[in-house]
Amino acid sequence: MKEQRQRILVDGEDVTISNWSKILWPKTGYTKGDLIRYYSLAAPYLLAHLRGRPLTVTRYPRGIDEASFYQKNCPEYAPDFIETIPISGDEPSKTINYILVQNRATLIWLANQACIELHPWLSLYSRPQYPDWLVFDLDPAEGTDFDDAREIAFLVKKALDELGLVSYPKLSGATGIHIYVPIEPRYTYKTTSSFVGSVGKILETVYPSKVTTERLVKHRTGRVYVDHLQNLQGKTLAAPYSPRPLPEAPVSTPVTWQELENVYPHQFHLGSILGRLQKTPDLFAPVLGPGQSLDGALADIGLVVT
Repeated sequence: MKEQRQRILVDGEDVTISNWSKILWPKTGYTKGDLIRYYSLAAPYLLAHLRGRPLTVTRYPRGIDEASFYQKNCPEYAPDFIETIPISGDEPSKTINYILVQNRATLIWLANQACIELHPWLSLYSRPQYPDWLVFDLDPAEGTDFDDAREIAFLVKKALDELGLVSYPKLSGATGIHIYVPIEPRYTYKTTSSFVGSVGKILETVYPSKVTTERLVKHRTGRVYVDHLQNLQGKTLAAPYSPRPLPEAPVSTPVTWQELENVYPHQFHLGSILGRLQKTPDLFAPVLGPGQSLDGALADIGLVVT
């Protein structure tokens, strides 16, 4: 079948769209057109948390049930309105041209590329070595579920409260929970990763039957994994309001701590999220505000700034 193409004008930029009706989520029937519509209407929310951050995407050109691939480098065929930032990779001679999502046209172009997952860095491109967010990634291991992750999330909140840090939860869109802590961008990834790992170790010591920091998956059974390694430069998580490549088309959604007591991931999906956004302000807006000092919290758990 010949590929169907159409040019649309998005905020003054020409964007070429192909195969609007391509089904990306077979179970629900959501199409590329549905993804484009969502990215367009949710742009004010998405852009707030993507703008200025190097982006990695996961593409599903034939839908979520078919082969996918990660993409860091901006392809050469990208239109001129796509902004990029060159960042050296693990090898000094290797440079990656990361996409910066600075406008709605870029979001629409990414949707046309079947970029279902959007993974921004925890730091801005202007200060790539100094994150302004740190994240507790709570991942239920075999034998546990979302309810277990919920229980551990409140333990993390209690620990952070005692350390004088305000935190904000969001559903990963799968079975996990991400807890964000906005910080001043003057700590290295080594420091933020060590901090999250240390808090995880404390919780593991106090609640060994419920919490694990074990890196080997086979040794995590029956517990919730606190993943501190997501707080390393170049590591990423699904952005706030990013869709996920799962059958029901869930969306990684910020919630209040009060909501977290009762919500479940299946409540927030491509068919319901826009209605929520019309009624609910961006619950992650405070994450974008002035960051918190980690000095006191680091001292309280015996870590030093590096």
